[in-house]
Amino acid sequence: MAPPVTDVKQLLPFKPVFVHAPAGVAGMDAQTAQSHWAEESPHNLRTPGAYEWWYFRAIDARGNGILLALFEGLPFHPDYLAEVHRHARKDRRKPFEQMRAGVKASQYPAAYFAVYEGGKRTAQFLNLYRASEARPASDVPDIRIGPNRVTLRQDGTFGIVARGYPFEIVRGRPSVNRDRVLSANLTFHPTFPAIPHIRPFRAPGPGGATHRWVIAAPHGIMEGNVRLVDHAQGVPLINLPLQALGYHDHVYGQEGLSQGLKKLLWGYVQGESWTAAWQRTASPGTPSMSNTDGLVLFRKGHRPLVVESPQYREEDLEMTAWLLKHPGKITMYGSTARGKSVEFVLHNNAILDSASFHTQLASLGTLTIPGRRPYAGTGVTHVMKLGRLQWPILSDLTLRAITTVSPDDPVWRE
Repeated sequence: MAPPVTDVKQLLPFKPVFVHAPAGVAGMDAQTAQSHWAEESPHNLRTPGAYEWWYFRAIDARGNGILLALFEGLPFHPDYLAEVHRHARKDRRKPFEQMRAGVKASQYPAAYFAVYEGGKRTAQFLNLYRASEARPASDVPDIRIGPNRVTLRQDGTFGIVARGYPFEIVRGRPSVNRDRVLSANLTFHPTFPAIPHIRPFRAPGPGGATHRWVIAAPHGIMEGNVRLVDHAQGVPLINLPLQALGYHDHVYGQEGLSQGLKKLLWGYVQGESWTAAWQRTASPGTPSMSNTDGLVLFRKGHRPLVVESPQYREEDLEMTAWLLKHPGKITMYGSTARGKSVEFVLHNNAILDSASFHTQLASLGTLTIPGRRPYAGTGVTHVMKLGRLQWPILSDLTLRAITTVSPDDPVWRE
């Protein structure tokens, strides 16, 4: 295993200027923004069940870090899933403009943010927002979901602001505390320039719509600060400075993510100058949608190395407290288009967090290409079974974790 990085600033190809300015000032002209932002900008989601999310994750060698996901059309919202299923049964012939509001992505803008300390999740929020402001034009390098914002700056870094009401699990049930605010002010520095790699995230569902996986910045450095403040007591409960290796991708689809899908797994492992990202889907009646499964190795100074439809094996199955199975070991192997053999072995050695439909695992991975030094690093594996959100008890628990925030709420406007 490669030794942990002690100073992540050493990995940057330029002398960094770490700033804590708000993420709102891009300083970028429209033409430059369009060339850098074409696939990162929001897409037109005009089909029932459509969704889009922007994902950032960074964890350091001590297990301190964050996970941020901004959603337009929260694909894990039980009401959204129920409305889409209702539409498929009764209203599928209606024009989009005449469809019920509940089947439209614009009704479910949301943000999820989690903080990890020592390898354990110590705080999280899942907030849903009432739409009131127009989304930025597609040539504006700015993503806004409620009070949360991601901006592409002129130097190629991402400015990130996140803020929301956290929830805790009390006696097995989510409980929201509006006296507390979890917030972050971060900068994500891609460590090497890369054209976003775009591939399917899963096979087309019953309606034939596409699902795209934009691996926009597979390797970078996240720097900034995270705070959890109890305003009733006037004291900070978490004040975490962060400097860690990070990863960013972006997913969008033009129909429900769960439609025709049994299980979804994806994740990444990274070292000092590389990242291996992978994805695996399974549908009822078939072990895999093999035409979309993939493994991609990103290296500084090289084109992505892609293995399509790798052979896949799960071992050492374990179960969470939610009775959701996950593999302790995953093996993938196959060949690139040029005939290079690749083997990728993942050991999922710890549960970072779990819910009724989702498990996040800390991973150790080794990617081997004959004749080269193995790539060994750390990362994460996500295991998701969205069909569970249709179960009444589990959907109710998920709804309890979601806090609805209106535009006049102080956490939105402060």
